[in-house]
Amino acid sequence: MSEALIKAYVVGDEARPGQSKQLPQSPWHQDYVNGDVAQPPYDLDALAELYETNAAHKACVDAKVVNCVGLGYRFVPTTNEAGQASPANLALLEHLFANCNPQMTFTEVIRAVWTDVECLGNGYVEVTRNSLGNIDGFYHVPATTARIKPNGVGFAQLRGTQKRHFRPLGTDAIEDPITGETQNEIIHFKKYTPQSGLYGIPDIVAALAAAAGDRAAREYNIDFFEHNAVPRMAIVVEGGQLSKELLWQIQNYMETEIKGHGHKTLVLDVPGSDVKVRIEPLTVGRQDEAAFLDYRKANRDEILMVHRVPPSKITIVENANLANSRDQDKTFREQVIRPEQRRIEYQINRMIREQMGIGDWEFTFREADLGEEREHAEIARIYADLGAWTVDEIRQRQGLQPLAEAGHEVEAE
Repeated sequence: MSEALIKAYVVGDEARPGQSKQLPQSPWHQDYVNGDVAQPPYDLDALAELYETNAAHKACVDAKVVNCVGLGYRFVPTTNEAGQASPANLALLEHLFANCNPQMTFTEVIRAVWTDVECLGNGYVEVTRNSLGNIDGFYHVPATTARIKPNGVGFAQLRGTQKRHFRPLGTDAIEDPITGETQNEIIHFKKYTPQSGLYGIPDIVAALAAAAGDRAAREYNIDFFEHNAVPRMAIVVEGGQLSKELLWQIQNYMETEIKGHGHKTLVLDVPGSDVKVRIEPLTVGRQDEAAFLDYRKANRDEILMVHRVPPSKITIVENANLANSRDQDKTFREQVIRPEQRRIEYQINRMIREQMGIGDWEFTFREADLGEEREHAEIARIYADLGAWTVDEIRQRQGLQPLAEAGHEVEAE
């Protein structure tokens, strides 16, 4: 007696034509070859895509941007003596920052720039000047469109076939080789990396494997539920062989009836008693739900770790209580947010001093810490009670005008 003939047919997607895996040539390719601009360590377009495709990464970036630059700003005097900081200089700064861009506020500009820094490792602010050479505007330069020239001597922007050149803030005026106009200036912000002296890289680079794994897991889930939660099937025939017509009918059922249409049954009419046909799910290598969820959670936690963002900041409340949330928030402010704020403030204040000639006022970001504000208010009250600070000195520390200039009556001593 001959052994039964066993054949298996795998029913899945129909064959698709092969596709080239080559990457398209970068529009910057010739500039890289000619040495006109330096090539970034990582593909900037791919890094930008991560912001739109990975929920944990986007939440971390948004939390850092809002806490760092999105809560507003103010100008505070650099002197402790009342009356030494010029109200005229304060008015000039407030007017510039309030009217720096016809489409965006300064906060919107710096938010866009810092989103680029967190996503791509680099952010660019274009600085414009009026006909008298005075600074009169700030604009966001999308970091995906900008490249740095070798040795950091300038910047180039490419959009489509149009290219523009820029110079670092405060350097000598030079003409754009394309337009013949004086190049505008750029303030460059970056996240330091030992890999490059010109470009920065974002925090997410250290968790690229986690981001890729999470994306693969998400796509696997989507594919699974698009097939009505039916796993891939194998049709196993024992003691016979399927005709081409029956094979086509089964495949058509799997592709058109099960997918998107549940609660349907396939009936096979098999002649004879020695032929057996069964449909079995391919379960080898499939993870159970708990392990699958743990894998995605581990990927999410790794992304939070490289960003150094506490879970409570992105609305994750697992094992959270008021005490540890406060501790996490304090660490986040002191070790992540404030150092970045100081870096941005340094560059802006350097511009105010060196390019605008204003040294009695400085730019500072507002911080989301009401508890600390109360501490500052209590300290001010103590010094006022001791006679060490006057009311006007306290007001100047808050970026406010003296009482008399603000329209308040001052009692004579």
